[in-house]
Amino acid sequence: MTTKIYTLKYLFILILAFKASFSFGQNSQGKDSIQPPIYDTTNIDIQSTNSFYFCSKLYEIPRICDDKDQSKCCSFSAHITKWNKGRLDGQISCYNGTSLSWSSFDTEEIARQNFESYPGQMKKQMKKFKQEEVKFFVCDKEVKAYRQTCTTQQDYNFVQYIFYGIINGESIIGHLSVNNKVNSSKDLSPLFQQLIKF
Repeated sequence: MTTKIYTLKYLFILILAFKASFSFGQNSQGKDSIQPPIYDTTNIDIQSTNSFYFCSKLYEIPRICDDKDQSKCCSFSAHITKWNKGRLDGQISCYNGTSLSWSSFDTEEIARQNFESYPGQMKKQMKKFKQEEVKFFVCDKEVKAYRQTCTTQQDYNFVQYIFYGIINGESIIGHLSVNNKVNSSKDLSPLFQQLIKF
C-alpha cells in the first residue's frame, strides 16, 4: 500500500515537472519566434468644426445647424498618413449633402491618370450616367473638369463635378457633390463660392 502511494506521488510530481518544462519550452519558443507588436501611429483621422486649410488659405467653417436647409452646418475631415509628405487631403461637407473632397499626388501624371480612370469606374457602377466637360475654377485657377449626372442602382440621383489641375504647385484631383437643384456655383453656400466657381 505504501509503495502504491509512493508510486502515485512520484508519478504526480513527474507529471507536474513535465508540464512545467513543456510550458516553459513553449514560452521560450514564443519569445524567440514572435516579435513584439509594432503599433502604427502614422495614420491619423482628424476632424474640425471651426476652420480648415484649402489652397494654402485658412477658411472658417459655418456651424449654423438649426437652419432648415442645413447648408451652413458643416465640418472638415481628413486622413493623414506618413506617405502624404505633409500634404493635407480632406473633405469639407455640409448636412444638406454638399461636399468638396480633394487629394494631392506626387506627380501631375499620377493625378491625371486617376482623373481619367474615374469616369469609367463610375459608369460601371451607375444605372444611368451622363458626363459633360465644364468650365471650372478652383481657388480662381481654371482646372479640367466634368459634370456627372448619376442614377444609382437604387434609383438615387445625384450630381457631382470631378476636377484635376495644378494648384499652388500641387497636382490635385477633387470631387464636388451637390443636389440636382444646383446649376452654378452661385447656387452654393458662401463657403463653397469662395473655393470653387463654375
